[in-house]
Amino acid sequence: MKNFYLKFAFLIACIFNTAIIYSTPINQYINTVSPPQNAVSVNKASNITIAFTQDMNPATINNANIKVFGYQTGLLPVTIDYNAAGKTANINPNQDLKAGEKISVTLTSGIKTIANENIAPFVYTFYVQATGGNGIFTRTSGIDNITDAVIRSGDVNRDGFIDLVVNNKIYYNDGNAGFTFTNELPITGIPELADFDNDGDLDILLENSGIIYFYSNNGFGNFTQQYSFAGHLGDFGDLDGDGYLDIASFLSNAEIGTFNNVQGIFGSGYSFIFTGNCLPGDYLDRVNIDDFNNDGKLDAMGIHGSTGGGIFNYTLCRSYDVLNNQGNRNFSPENIFAGQLSGVNVIIYSYRGGISLDLNNDGLIDIISPGIELRNNGNGTFSNSNTFFYIFSLSSDFNGDGFLDVAGGYDILSFNDGNGNFTYSTINNGIFNAGASGDFDNDGDIDLAIYNFLTNQVSILLNGDIPLPVELSSFTSETESNNVTLSWTTVSEENNAGYDLERSMFNVQTSMFNDNWIKAGFVSGKGTTSNSNSYTFTDRNLQSGKYKYRLKQSDYNGNFKFYELSNEVVIGVPDKFYLSQNYPNPFNPVTNLGFGISSAAGGLGFVSLKVYDVLGNEVALLVNENKEPGYYNVQFDGSSLSSGIYFYRLESNGFVQTKRMMMVK
Repeated sequence: MKNFYLKFAFLIACIFNTAIIYSTPINQYINTVSPPQNAVSVNKASNITIAFTQDMNPATINNANIKVFGYQTGLLPVTIDYNAAGKTANINPNQDLKAGEKISVTLTSGIKTIANENIAPFVYTFYVQATGGNGIFTRTSGIDNITDAVIRSGDVNRDGFIDLVVNNKIYYNDGNAGFTFTNELPITGIPELADFDNDGDLDILLENSGIIYFYSNNGFGNFTQQYSFAGHLGDFGDLDGDGYLDIASFLSNAEIGTFNNVQGIFGSGYSFIFTGNCLPGDYLDRVNIDDFNNDGKLDAMGIHGSTGGGIFNYTLCRSYDVLNNQGNRNFSPENIFAGQLSGVNVIIYSYRGGISLDLNNDGLIDIISPGIELRNNGNGTFSNSNTFFYIFSLSSDFNGDGFLDVAGGYDILSFNDGNGNFTYSTINNGIFNAGASGDFDNDGDIDLAIYNFLTNQVSILLNGDIPLPVELSSFTSETESNNVTLSWTTVSEENNAGYDLERSMFNVQTSMFNDNWIKAGFVSGKGTTSNSNSYTFTDRNLQSGKYKYRLKQSDYNGNFKFYELSNEVVIGVPDKFYLSQNYPNPFNPVTNLGFGISSAAGGLGFVSLKVYDVLGNEVALLVNENKEPGYYNVQFDGSSLSSGIYFYRLESNGFVQTKRMMMVK
């Protein structure tokens, strides 16, 4: 028996020690994060969970101290809850994340422990999963007469679609990868697109001849220059953990530095003169911001050096310098690699091609550039496997297998097997050197917008493994009083989950339709069928005005496509007064009351709509004002009342009508 207890105690000790080994905290405040640091394939509906090492002050776990940025959408609205028992903060984005988008999470020093000790700022990033794609791209459209294009992608006008900024020109996406020129900034140059002032929309930084111009977005894709400052653009990220996106860039051929963003205003920061085996010269590749040592602080890495030789046989000496972030806007420079490459052609020399990403899914950020691949060993050192000989300007999961692939110049696409081994393919759309990616047609896979410098065109290339799940043969509307019946017919359906019916109303004050679409209802699809199917949906009790409608067709994988009604729908005014039956009825606790004011009375008329209990006591006054002739709909919230029978009464211009309704709690 004694041996049994000894063995049991030994087993418990082993389990305890193993738990300690595998639960090493990230720092003294953060135990674990989910999704993990640098994850490359996170479900678009995922929540973000932060597990702390100690009890926290719940009052400080809030939106002021926790910021979540989508690099293609801006500062995201989130709901935050703190579980004191589990010492965890649950961050729930109020909308699904964009396929392929990079997400950054900042926990600022405003968060405190239960002892009111401020935490050290913590920042980490991950990528959202692409749900499809096979990397076979088809050119569907293009933008002509573009010279030396630098392309950035993001939802500029907040309509849910990924737009394009090409140099200083802005192109809106119609949701089906159709891009239309909208406006342009007065100064041309190199753009960068992100939410730099934390107002929930994407702003533009534009560099021209060593001057950076800040253009703020009004939320609808209209930009106003706020100020300018001397500098160059490189990469962006929250370097100081204050909840604002900063910049790191080359300051000169011999210097790398940062620009600190303080509440939307950029100022000078840290700078470092290059050292290492490759002396500063005429070669500046890129600056990348990533957490290279997984300590919860974003670092900056610059690739630079010097060249020699001729056009067809350059000798390229490159140095890789990392500014290891120490916090409080201080950095520790480190040269992690320097190497010489011979036989470099003019394309590689001219168009660079260094990017940082997790090549082998080990949660560590690696670095690739033509001829040099630096694998992160996790201990502050990097090993060169020397496998890449192409220019790469983009990384994303182009074939939907959960691993980051790369695309770049000379029409090359490289598929990652998850261990950092790549299979090379071609895109077959011409030589290009710059581009942007995103889910342009909203089908869950990652598409490309690339610049072909031989034809001066930007080509839109759609990723093509998911066929259109539904083929519509018609989509029509019919109006009866203030009800609209929508009808549509399909030729065939594949994996069809159903249709969200969405409407947008014309705003008389702005003389335009609202940008936000409101869901009016849902109709289930037929799954997969080769038969023709007809559908109808009636949108009832609308107010007078003009409307647009669209179908949002979704499959069971979460992919979707929009079909917009070709005509506007007009709801006029009734020819007589009426009061409709409430809906739903019975209700709990909210119901809708519709009524119509006839134009026969002419002009404004005083309208009274009241709710009474069974004893005749007035319990709510819903309308008590002059109204134009038209259809109206108001909500009644009975949450403060008990279950039972109630009556609602409309009076206007001599018209009086009363109806009964029932609330059941």
